[in-house]
Amino acid sequence: MSHVEETAAWAASLDLADVPAQVVELCRVQRRSVLGGVAASARDGAARRVADAVTARAGDGPAPLFGSDRTGAVEDALYLGAAWSIALDFDDYVCFGHTGHSAVLVPILLATETGSDAHEQLVAQVVANEVGARLGGAALIGPLNGQLWSFVHAASSALAAGRLLGLDATRLAHALALALTNAPRPTVPGFMAPDSKLVTASEPAVAGLRAARLAAAGVTGPLDVLDHPQGFLSAVSFVPLRNMLGGLGTGWATRTLCVKPYPGCAYVDTTIDALMALGPPPAEAVAGVEVEAGLLTCGMDEMSGEYASAATPVTVNFSVPWNVAVVLEAGELGPDVVTAEWLDRHDDSLRRVRDSVQVTHAWDLSLASAATFAEVLPPRALLRDASPTGLLRGLRRLRETHRGLGFGIRDLTQLVPLLVGPHAGFGRGPRHFWDDEALARFEMRFPVRVRVRMRDGGVEEADVGVPRGAAGNPDVGPAEIASAKLRRYGPMLWGGDGTAALEAAITSDADAIAAGL
Repeated sequence: MSHVEETAAWAASLDLADVPAQVVELCRVQRRSVLGGVAASARDGAARRVADAVTARAGDGPAPLFGSDRTGAVEDALYLGAAWSIALDFDDYVCFGHTGHSAVLVPILLATETGSDAHEQLVAQVVANEVGARLGGAALIGPLNGQLWSFVHAASSALAAGRLLGLDATRLAHALALALTNAPRPTVPGFMAPDSKLVTASEPAVAGLRAARLAAAGVTGPLDVLDHPQGFLSAVSFVPLRNMLGGLGTGWATRTLCVKPYPGCAYVDTTIDALMALGPPPAEAVAGVEVEAGLLTCGMDEMSGEYASAATPVTVNFSVPWNVAVVLEAGELGPDVVTAEWLDRHDDSLRRVRDSVQVTHAWDLSLASAATFAEVLPPRALLRDASPTGLLRGLRRLRETHRGLGFGIRDLTQLVPLLVGPHAGFGRGPRHFWDDEALARFEMRFPVRVRVRMRDGGVEEADVGVPRGAAGNPDVGPAEIASAKLRRYGPMLWGGDGTAALEAAITSDADAIAAGL
C-alpha cells in the first residue's frame, strides 16, 4: 500500500474508543483555544475586511458566518473561521504543525450539514491533528516552518471532511491524494506583513473540503503522491522524512498540544513570559533589553526583520523587539493592544524601546531545545531516514535559504555528534518516530535569557524554558490557557451567556456546537 492508502485506511477505521482519554480531552482543549482565538480577532481590522468579503457573497447554507447574524455555505464559514483563527497568530499547535485551524473548524462546521454527532466530530479532529502533524514532520527539513506548513490544512480538511461525509477507505485515500496534488506552498512575503497572512489556512482548508466532495463523487487522485520522487514531499522539503508518516494509532501527536498565551509566534512566548515575571518594568524606566535565545527564536526574528520596519497586527507577531516594546509599554500582550489603532498611537515610544532590544543566539539554548525535541525527533531515527549525507545536504540548503541567521554549515554540523552521542542525555531516548511515551513526556522548550537594563543602573534578569500553555509546562498547561482565552474573549462575539453555553457544550461533547456560534 502507498502512504496515502495506509493513512486513509487508518483514518477510515478509527473509532473514538481507540483514542486515549487524554488525547480526547486535549481535543476539547483545542476547541476552546481555536474558538477563543476566533473571538479574539473580532475587532481586528484585517479580520473584518475578510469577513466583509466573504459574507457579501456567501452562499446559502447552515453554517454560522462568524461576526454576522446569518448562516451560509460550509465552505464560506470555514474560509472565514480559519482566517479569524489565524489573524492574530493567537492559536495552538502540536509538535509539527498548527493543525487547529482545520482540525477544529472542519468537523464543527461541516456537522451543520451532515448532522454528524459529537463522537464522529471528535474522531475527525483526531485524524486531522495526527495526519497534519506527520506531514509537517515529513517536511521538517525544508524551506517552510510552522504556520507556513499550510499544506497540512489541505490534508487534514480532506480527511476530516471525508469522515463526516461517510467516505470509505478507498474514497478517503483519493480525497487525500487530491488535496495533496495541488497543496499550497505559501510565500514568506505574503505571510509576514500583508492581510494575505489571514488566508494562509483558509485556502488549503477549503481546498481539502472540496477534495473530499470530489472524492465522494468518484473523482480520483494520485495515490503515490507521497511516495513518488516528483510528488508532494519533493515540492515542500529538501530531504523528505517519509518515516515520519508512520506511527498512526500507536503514537499520538495530539499529546504535544500547546496553546499560546499571547497573540504572536510561539517562539516569542518565553521572552514575554520572562518580561511578565519581571513585572514587567515600565517602558520609561528601561534603558535596554538583551534577549539570548536559540536558533528557532533567532531564525524567526531574523526572517521578520525586513518586514518589521512598522508595527502592525501582523508584523509584530514575529519580531522579538516589537513584542518586547509592546509588553513594556502596555504591561501586557493581548488582542486589546495588538491593534492598528493602539500601535499607531504608541508608535514613538514603541520605537524607542524596540531600538534598545538586542537579540543574540546562544548555542547552549539551541542545544537545550534540541535535547527536548530529540524526544519527538530521535536523532538515530532522523539519521536513518535522511542519511548523514542527506541530512547535511538539507542543512546546507537551509543555510542557503536563511542566510541572515549568522551561523554557517560548520556550526550546524557540530550538532550531529552531539545529537548521537551521550552529551546532555542525547541518544538515550526513543529509537523511532512517534514513540507514545516520549510524546507524553515531551516539553515544548524555547529557552531564553532576558536581561533588562534599567535607567537607574540596575539590571533585572529572568530565564524561561517552557512557555506557559505549552506541553510540559509544570505550572500552567494548555487546558488552563485555552479556558482562559475562551472565557475572556468569547464574549466579544457571543456575549457572556453565549460563551458560558459554548464552554458547557464543549465540555459535554454536544452534537451541535456550531449552533452556539
